Amino acid sequence: MNVRALRTVRTALLATLLGVAAAQSSPTDAQLLGPDDLPVVRMVLGTAGVATFEHEGTVQGDRELVLDWPLDAMDDLLQSLVVQDLDGGTVGSVTYTARDPLDRILGGYAFDLRDAPDLARLLQQARGATVVVQGPDGLATGPLVAVERDSVGEARDAWHATVRTERGLTRVPLTGTTTVRFQDPDLQAELDAALAELARDRGEDRTEVRIRFDGEGERRVRLSYVREMPIFKTGWRLVAGDDGEAALQGWAIVDNPTDLDLRGIELVLLAGRPIAFVTELLEPVHVPRQRLAPPVATQRAPDADAGVVAEMGADAVADAMPAAPAPMMARSAPQLEGAGVRAAAEAAASDGGVAYAYRLRDPVDLERHRSALIPIVQATVPAERVVTVRPTGSDATPYAALRIENVGDALLPAGTVTIYAEDGFAGNALLGDVPPGGERLLRYAADPAVRTAVDARRETEQVVGVRTGGGNLITDVRTRDTTVYRIARDDAAARTLIVEHPFRSDWEWVAPAPTPERDEDHWRVRVDLTDADGGSASDAEAHLACAPNEECLLEVVLERTEARTIRISDQSPDRIEVLLRNVDLSDTDRRALEEIVALQRDLADLDAELRDLRTRRDDAVREQERLRESLAVVPAGEPLHRRYLDDLESWEDRLNDLRLEIEALEDGRSELQAELTEAVRTFGDGI
Repeated sequence: MNVRALRTVRTALLATLLGVAAAQSSPTDAQLLGPDDLPVVRMVLGTAGVATFEHEGTVQGDRELVLDWPLDAMDDLLQSLVVQDLDGGTVGSVTYTARDPLDRILGGYAFDLRDAPDLARLLQQARGATVVVQGPDGLATGPLVAVERDSVGEARDAWHATVRTERGLTRVPLTGTTTVRFQDPDLQAELDAALAELARDRGEDRTEVRIRFDGEGERRVRLSYVREMPIFKTGWRLVAGDDGEAALQGWAIVDNPTDLDLRGIELVLLAGRPIAFVTELLEPVHVPRQRLAPPVATQRAPDADAGVVAEMGADAVADAMPAAPAPMMARSAPQLEGAGVRAAAEAAASDGGVAYAYRLRDPVDLERHRSALIPIVQATVPAERVVTVRPTGSDATPYAALRIENVGDALLPAGTVTIYAEDGFAGNALLGDVPPGGERLLRYAADPAVRTAVDARRETEQVVGVRTGGGNLITDVRTRDTTVYRIARDDAAARTLIVEHPFRSDWEWVAPAPTPERDEDHWRVRVDLTDADGGSASDAEAHLACAPNEECLLEVVLERTEARTIRISDQSPDRIEVLLRNVDLSDTDRRALEEIVALQRDLADLDAELRDLRTRRDDAVREQERLRESLAVVPAGEPLHRRYLDDLESWEDRLNDLRLEIEALEDGRSELQAELTEAVRTFGDGI
């Protein structure tokens, strides 16, 4: 099909498709609605990078809502949109502008611009078309025969176009070419259309979405969808008092980077960890299909007739036919309580208990491309002043901290905490998500008066139990891990030091008692740093008391017991004798091991004797070979010849004796090895 015919078919098809689309999406009896007719009334903003938007309004009769929608938000809309036409109405249709991948669109044009071709590659696609080329030597008009590159001489890699002109074949260097024009208007239109598609794809970032509501009378309609949004961020302010409590105030930072003006909406902040992903639904997905050639009957020339040889029966004819083919989160300190700030939200667990919702009591205005700082928590929480240290490598810095507890009914979302003391700013801390009943340590400043270091660490092992069976010795080995922390300080102020010792899931806590509390990764050992009079800062039970002006040692002991299997057959006699001296065995097992050791030693002695006999045998064989070589050079009848014969016979006798001894020892060794194998196999049986 030529370019003109292809263009005609494409134009007709496009007109048909546009007519169908217009019939479906441009109703003659439905009035159009804009976003202001169905405003956002509620937004649920979470910590997964998306928000749920809910629109609500009333319609009269048949209506169609038209939304100018960002392309990058279309996949979320398509995978989450929920539309309701209440009070007897129906949702007629939801349509939007389809988008085929650019590569696929460009592939349908006469010129393939997908890989940004240069002039030479572009012209190669137009061979045979009539072109007008303005080259360095003038104008050349005619069919384009070829586009080729020189590969030799000074003009290497220079491209030329060959055009059949009235003067014959003319080579036009593309380096000096200023203008190329196609005389065929349809071909030029194809190039213009492909370029237009490139421009459209680069500049288009929005699409139109139409939602049809069909029905009679006034009705309520709603729609909701999920859209990508910045997560809400939580900033905390905390002022600790001397009574074991602290004023905690939380503010949520909410951003609206969209083109939607959110006025008077209900805002819900959802603290949780939902899973959110985007499915690519906007672009059509084309499944590649296998291309098959149409079936063609196989033809073959008939063979030459060789004449009748004999008559063939029906069975013989059937056997001769070819087989069918097979199918194929103080004082100068700020006042947080009673200062006119109240939490603007009520918090409660959501259905299912996997998230906590902070629902703002009053409507919120949040214009497009604006952000807001909203108070969501105003509470008093238990707060204990402590010093914490978590030795890691060479760092053993003690930090002043507050141990707070969430005594409320909702999760406290993760965020940065600004801590104020009597004299103002005390430091910043990081707060992770704190569920109801949970507690966290807020480390906010180094404590220069307390010094800690890991003084020593060692592991020891002890066999605490022995079992036998199936030729194995199974020992229960207890490993003790001891870490010594050295603690000193330069003042006499009473406070609690919490040493955070690494938690290891397969180890048990042994000392000091009692077993301390822990988080997911560390045991928390409490050390009472008393004042000069022995007074404590806390009533909680401590693992160690440390007075001023003294250096204290905190010894942390962990243990674990593991079973180790020793295969007796893999042990040397010396190793088994070590086990006999160091492992508490029953009399039966001890005698069995002693017998195994005796058999191993007897077997070792036999092996040594066999090695000696085999060496002597090999020496005898070599001596015989030497004598035979000597006999070959001494004439028969000479006295020396006779002497060599006598020596050869003597060595043969010795060799026979050695062979007999070796065979006897090998038989004895086989019996001894069988006895040892059986003793090892049955070791510990019946115990």
